[in-house]
Amino acid sequence: MSAALTGKKPIDLALAGLSLLATLGALGVFVYTQMIYKKPLPEDTIERLKMMEEARNSVFPEGYKLDKLIINLKSRRTKLRYLDVEIHFVPFHPKYNENLELNKALINDAIIDVAGNMEPDELNSSMGKILFETRVKDRVNKILGKKMVKEIYFSRFVIQ
Repeated sequence: MSAALTGKKPIDLALAGLSLLATLGALGVFVYTQMIYKKPLPEDTIERLKMMEEARNSVFPEGYKLDKLIINLKSRRTKLRYLDVEIHFVPFHPKYNENLELNKALINDAIIDVAGNMEPDELNSSMGKILFETRVKDRVNKILGKKMVKEIYFSRFVIQ
């Protein structure tokens, strides 16, 4: 005899019955899910529409475009240097566009401050543009209080 038996016939029968019920229930679920139940096939048109909507949201996230900025740059030469830039922010979620709009003045000020503290020759290099982009993104996220800006794109970046 096994150790699970108590020696009292009614309790042993109840335990054996419960064990049998649990085993039959598990076997019934297995047979039903593997042999009887057939998952309905997805409809092509509905699935295609869902897939297109998901792709549209992930490939073309709704961005936020700032107004064109012309920023004076410090220069060692007597000739005035400036940066003509148009910036597009890509937020982590489209709902953050409202926060960007509300803080537009602070964001413009931060961009002017970051650009004003960089040399024109530095901004004109590839690494300088990447550095400018990183600094602007960090400052904007700091102004907004949390990470809202995922990427920054420049539709216009001219140094004169």
